[in-house]
Amino acid sequence: MSAQQGEMHEVWRGSVRQWEVDENAHWNTQYYVARANEGLAVLFGLNGLPGLLSPSSATTIAYNEHHIRFHREAHAGTSLHMTAGFLDIGETTAFAVLMLHNSHSGQLAASFRVRLTHVDTADLKTPRPWPTTFREKAATSLVEAPKEALARGTGDEAVAISASRDRAVALGLKRTAMSLIEREACDAFNRLGPQKFIGAVGGGVKQLTGPIREIVSKHAETPPGKVGGAVLEFRILYGETPRVGDCFEIWGGLKKTDQRVMSLIFWMVDPFTGRVFGAMQSVAVVFDLDARAIVQISPAATEALAPLVTEGLSF
Repeated sequence: MSAQQGEMHEVWRGSVRQWEVDENAHWNTQYYVARANEGLAVLFGLNGLPGLLSPSSATTIAYNEHHIRFHREAHAGTSLHMTAGFLDIGETTAFAVLMLHNSHSGQLAASFRVRLTHVDTADLKTPRPWPTTFREKAATSLVEAPKEALARGTGDEAVAISASRDRAVALGLKRTAMSLIEREACDAFNRLGPQKFIGAVGGGVKQLTGPIREIVSKHAETPPGKVGGAVLEFRILYGETPRVGDCFEIWGGLKKTDQRVMSLIFWMVDPFTGRVFGAMQSVAVVFDLDARAIVQISPAATEALAPLVTEGLSF
């Protein structure tokens, strides 16, 4: 459907809870996505599809892709609100944008672009056409993506997932996590929620980034204080959605670095069957927690990191 310029609508309002803050003293990335999930539910409701994420619904949504940019830190107690709109509505698909703002300063905290498919809850795979009333209502108020929401470091071209467990082993990627998907990580349909995909990656990320941070800190032209990490951008492509009771592995590698950021790739797979649950590109930085500033990657650090870079690594 062709776009008609509409307005973004408020879809979420709240604040950062103390227990959602990580060891780097900022809001953990999985909670940004959890709030975006809540905002999406409200966005659909405002357009005539309330209850789409309810277990009693005959249809629901399946996530295809997330693109997320983190523009500013949020700390415990920070008041936030989110606005959203649809960028495009297909016969069975939708493309939405959500913008998270600091409610006091008005500054942008994060942006999300989400591609999804309308599916039957009987199997959570079969695409279903949107109700005509929804398509007509949503199509009258499509919005344009704000420039702050567009891809910067991840690319935005259409790509297919090339991940596999065998390829991870062959490339010498690092296994950063291995665990079980428990009920509290799942939605009303016992599927792993996208925020928990990010949480699973984050739970083991230091297995990969710990040595990288040490090298960057050791070779920094200005010695940093206490060092941590921060993510600037994510792009996530979803494969076969894991369910409660499934086990998973996360495999990760360093794709490239420049003077400021590093690009990391993570794959989530079934350790027994090799099913691919998803792939993620993370654009991250080494962060001086005392100065609240990015630690630059010096030429000496770049040289020292070179053996850790996996050539040809992609989704």
